[in-house]
Amino acid sequence: MGQMTCLTRRRFLLLPLTVVAALAAAASAGGSTSLRDVPVPAHGAYFGAYISYGARWQGTGAALGAVTRFERAIGRRVAIDNRFYGWTQSFPTSLEAHDVGAGRIPMITWKAPRLAAIIDGSQDSLILARARAVRKFGSPLFIRWAWEMNGDWAEWAGVNNETPGSHDGAQQYVLAWRHVHDLFAQVGATNVSWVWAPNAQSVPRASWNSITAYYPGDAYVDWVGFSAYNWGKSRGWSHWSSFRSLVSKMYAQWSLRKPLMVAETSSVGSGAKKARWLAGAARALEHGFPRLKAVVVFQHSPNWNLTAPVRALRALRALAHAPPLSQLAP
Repeated sequence: MGQMTCLTRRRFLLLPLTVVAALAAAASAGGSTSLRDVPVPAHGAYFGAYISYGARWQGTGAALGAVTRFERAIGRRVAIDNRFYGWTQSFPTSLEAHDVGAGRIPMITWKAPRLAAIIDGSQDSLILARARAVRKFGSPLFIRWAWEMNGDWAEWAGVNNETPGSHDGAQQYVLAWRHVHDLFAQVGATNVSWVWAPNAQSVPRASWNSITAYYPGDAYVDWVGFSAYNWGKSRGWSHWSSFRSLVSKMYAQWSLRKPLMVAETSSVGSGAKKARWLAGAARALEHGFPRLKAVVVFQHSPNWNLTAPVRALRALRALAHAPPLSQLAP
């Protein structure tokens, strides 16, 4: 989740020729390259969520139960179920299989190590194992790898991976992203929709840390998904920000280029303030942003709890049922 302090389809012809050759070799060896990725809604958008199940892992049942309770509370099924995975954790798991069976699209938000470990090839065996598992899974899913790279709070952030004496962190990120993407393509894991996911604001704000500096290129990105949080006045640097103001700049810059997703969004504040913020989000979606194709809320107690008190929950329900968010998983 984006923070400004350290707080806790495949475009086949556009791929590098080496990857195209690898895909052809996989096909000739009996591998399938026909797996489809997540379709982009022609009209409307997907509604999704990250739903916290507690401070510590309590088992698959607890995680599934948290999603079911959330859906019961809002009166509908989420189209996208976002889950976080550490770099060395295996996926997909039974959680993603359950999502598909229940009519949801899994989104795997995957952490990264230091970028040099990706670029030098030392992590290839791990990446290839994940890629083969995703291919075997077969169903469409999102992978949101190394998100919020333009902030300063993540191990894989550009600012934390610069060559001493230079500002080349963004270039290192691009190389690492392309390497991970190419290894998935190499084994034919074409059921992935790759979500490139910066924070809506760069930290630090400098030209060398601009969002565009981290873009891997159209051939390597399927969706642009960004984090947009209303921190209100909870921090010395923050102020109250409407959903519209948080989304507008990214929408103007990217929505004509790629399908656009608000991949994490939520608001601090009292129940009344959260309700007003959510109502504003619903109005913004109904009267603007027609090219926005997914909105994924972040549900986590206590600060980012959108289901309590009742006033906030009612506004969340209204948002989840807003006409633009009518699309269900295909």
